[in-house]
Parts: sequence; C-alpha cells; structure tokens
Amino acid sequence: MSTLALTYPKKRSTNSSISKFANKIFDNSEGIFRGFKFGQDIDDIIAKERFKVFEREKDYVGVSFTNSKMETIDILYYKNSFNKLEKIQVDVFLNTEHDSNELFDHIFHQIFEKQGFPIPIKLGYSWNRLNEPKISLSKVNNKIEYGVLLILEA
Repeated sequence: MSTLALTYPKKRSTNSSISKFANKIFDNSEGIFRGFKFGQDIDDIIAKERFKVFEREKDYVGVSFTNSKMETIDILYYKNSFNKLEKIQVDVFLNTEHDSNELFDHIFHQIFEKQGFPIPIKLGYSWNRLNEPKISLSKVNNKIEYGVLLILEA
C-alpha cells in the first residue's frame, strides 16, 4: 500500500442521519449532479430543482435547503453566457466537526467509487480525469463553521 493511500479517509460505517443528508445533497444518481448535466439550460435546472431559490445573480443561481437541526446545503449553479450550466458549487454547513468529518468521508467514498484515486489538495482532494468533470472536495473547519465544499466543473 502506498503512503499516499494512507491519507485517504477511512470508510466508516455510515451514520444514518449523515447518509440521509448526503442523499439530500445528491438527490439522484443520474447526470453529473442531482440529475443535471453540464451544458443544460439553467432555467430547466431551476424548474426541476427541489431546493428553494435564494439568489439570482448574473453568473449563477443559488438554491438552498435547511433541515430541522439548522444544517444547510447551499448550491450555486454557475452559467455561461448562453445560460448553460458550467460549474456547480455545493456548500454544506453542519453543527459539529464530527458530523462534518463524517459527511466528508461519506462524499469522498461516493466520488472515489466512480472516479478512482484523487490528488490531495489543501484540506481535501481533487479528481481531474480526461473527459470527466473536474471535482474538488474540501473540508471547511474554521472554528466558527464546520462543513464541506464540493465543486464540479465542466
């Protein structure tokens, strides 16, 4: 086993509430993310999106979900000048560092099963495969906020 492999998160038995929260983030396994594909019209995405729109800007549309524990999933769908999806940014805010680490590990293994070995980056990992979306997954832990940052780019 390489020393690099030792730095990957260990696959744990998944906490059912974390697993449900991760399922809420990904929603469905089709497409690139939540059933959507890069190049798809942003208006079509927002019409099908289950989360509430909280922000409309020139470059992106933001949607959000907050659960009963006040944990939040914010998704920014970035668009190009033709109103087509080109980037997705997912910010997840959790109440504890433990839950944040559990969610990070869960998401890491979901991506790892499809994309294989990543490249370590600051506070996380990156996957950059030919003809596949570029994916980065990072931990957010600044003593005020705990969470996960996931970015998918065409």
